[in-house]
Amino acid sequence: MTMEMLNHLIFAFLCLAALAVLVQSQSQSGFISIDCGLSETSWYTDKRTGINYTSDATFTDAGVSYNISREFNGDAALEQRFLNVRSFPEGKRNCYTLKPARGNIKFLIRASFMYANYDDQGNLPSFYLFLGAQLWDSVDFKDASTIVTKEIIHMPQTNYVYVCLVNTSSGTPFMSSLELRPLLNSTYPTQSGSLLLYLRLDVGSTTNETIRYNDDVYDRVWSPYNRPEWTPISTSLSVDTTGNQVQAPSAVMKTAVIPANGSNSLTLNWETSDNTSQYYVYLYFAELQLDQVNNQTRQQYIYTNGKLWYDGPFLPNYLAAATLYSTTPVTELQFSINKTEESPLPPILNALEIYKVKEFTQLLTNQQDGDAIMNIKTNYGVKRSSWQGDPCAPKVLLWQGLNCSYDDYNAARIISLNLTGNKLKGSVPIGLIERRDSGFLTLRFAYSPKFLIHIL
Repeated sequence: MTMEMLNHLIFAFLCLAALAVLVQSQSQSGFISIDCGLSETSWYTDKRTGINYTSDATFTDAGVSYNISREFNGDAALEQRFLNVRSFPEGKRNCYTLKPARGNIKFLIRASFMYANYDDQGNLPSFYLFLGAQLWDSVDFKDASTIVTKEIIHMPQTNYVYVCLVNTSSGTPFMSSLELRPLLNSTYPTQSGSLLLYLRLDVGSTTNETIRYNDDVYDRVWSPYNRPEWTPISTSLSVDTTGNQVQAPSAVMKTAVIPANGSNSLTLNWETSDNTSQYYVYLYFAELQLDQVNNQTRQQYIYTNGKLWYDGPFLPNYLAAATLYSTTPVTELQFSINKTEESPLPPILNALEIYKVKEFTQLLTNQQDGDAIMNIKTNYGVKRSSWQGDPCAPKVLLWQGLNCSYDDYNAARIISLNLTGNKLKGSVPIGLIERRDSGFLTLRFAYSPKFLIHIL
């Protein structure tokens, strides 16, 4: 082989490698994948999903990085994002600030936690997880090896997404990983509120493996699920999932269940913690068995709490996915899928999702004011422990030196900010005008004359 041919081969290889990276980057467009506690300049590509994870150093101002205890990091099946954590021993509220790319409105946000005795204390902590200025959920652990995952589909009020850990005096808060995935705004419609993940099941799975990206373009995590009274069925062929925006991936839709022992129904029943919570349910169907000789079709009715849930009999199409979902929330999770009297085949189910409605009623800081205060924080390098999360909300966690005005109908407005005694240096941020008075430097926002900043 001549040197010229070798150079051409090397060039071709580099081009292909660059193309592969570009395709991967485009397929992950809008993804924010944070490995908490990873060293500041580190990043890696997850071996299973191909997703690029980066350090959390640029997303939070606080916390201490730890590796998990040696007794837990020897598990070959443990994902890399659980090998280290960021712990927050100081302050009441510590936050990650995410700023997604413009153009997206709805997001899947997933926070994951594995204690793994990272602090060598052997005490399982308990703390609150906040989204914006309001409680998302509590974080509790059964044991040190338990992985706790909190997931929500949410439309933020502002350009910033604040994910915060709040200390409840029951141990030090920490986080293992934080992921944000943009969704099409037409997916998962609700009458109001955000959606807390309750269940997401790959029904009839023939393995014990979860399914996620890149089988699922949204990186939803599908858990395998079967019951003794069900018979799993599957196909090796692909299932067309282009029918609608809220769709399970083909890898999930290739498996399903039918009733065992000749039963005419599939029963789904989950106990809820109270009668006031509301849920949205998504059921996924695709016919996997084609009887070309007898041309038999499967017909089924779907009931919830004894009432017809879907208007009329439903006929799954062969290798073509369909989603049936509630347009109004339900309060009980009791479903029955029954075959019709005319159907020669039993009912089928391929996958399901259930979400709990979570209302976020706490108004955040006005967007312009929020952008301005973030500009000031960055421009002057302000390092205050309370300067995390939303500046004005909630009131009990107001940023130090800030004064905000509130009402019941509008976003909070910043009235003034006192930065005296901080010996700050830097140029005046864009959008401010300057005036000196009695030894103070006063910065006034051009668009909001009520917003004053005093710097000594």
